[in-house]
Amino acid sequence: NNDNKNINDNNNTRRTCHRLMTFITRYTPAPGEQALLKHVDGAGKVDGSCVVALPVDKWSAPYEINEFHGGGLTFWDGRNKRQEIHYDTRSGDVAFIDRAVWHQADPITRGTRWALVIFYKVDSPRN
Repeated sequence: NNDNKNINDNNNTRRTCHRLMTFITRYTPAPGEQALLKHVDGAGKVDGSCVVALPVDKWSAPYEINEFHGGGLTFWDGRNKRQEIHYDTRSGDVAFIDRAVWHQADPITRGTRWALVIFYKVDSPRN
């Protein structure tokens, strides 16, 4: 299966990574579509996620029309609940997010923002 990748941990024990779900998200300035507010991915059923910022659509309209303003990702440090870390993501940027990290896709105010999201699970080592 091409969705499985082997991972070696510090003990040189082999683990397998399985892709659970892949989807594309779209954010627009329309009510209810601007952001995905503070959450943890997968409600404990995933080990992590990978978010890839996709290019701005320059084929359906001029770049200036579809270019988004705002957006990015915000993370909250689990050790210091008050610390917010903001990343201004652009096309091609990748974020790997651990299963227990609170985060959000920040609101956009103009244009359309697209992202590819992959949820994955890491299996326990086999003897």
